Amino acid sequence: LRLHPPVPEDMKVAQRDDPLPGGGTVPAGVAVFFAPYAMGRDPVRYPNPLEFRPERWIPFVAPSQWEFPVFQAGPRLCLGQAMALFETKLLVATILRHFTFTLRPSEAECITYALSITMSLCNAPTQDSHHLWLTPQRR
Repeated sequence: LRLHPPVPEDMKVAQRDDPLPGGGTVPAGVAVFFAPYAMGRDPVRYPNPLEFRPERWIPFVAPSQWEFPVFQAGPRLCLGQAMALFETKLLVATILRHFTFTLRPSEAECITYALSITMSLCNAPTQDSHHLWLTPQRR
């Protein structure tokens, strides 16, 4: 989710003057854009952000919902967050217990993202294919 958030960018509009932790204020009516896609690739927060390094999360300390807003934050926090994370962990653990996966030859060069409000993989310049071709090997 850090590198591939389901909603890569979002916008909120301040309904009233909103004080910021650093002392500034967002005036009422001002739109604030934020990009979880870019935030998860910030090399200041995540050294070598594009490297797969699961050990960076050990010991696991959940990031602040405002630092890692994949499920939004504050009063609009996603109600399904806990279930989505549980289902993901269960599915990945079950599958990886029995299989390893490799990308099919030349598949990595085709992968891009679809231009839509939610982020999804795409492997065609015309953005009409959302397949990710993997080859499973039984453990």
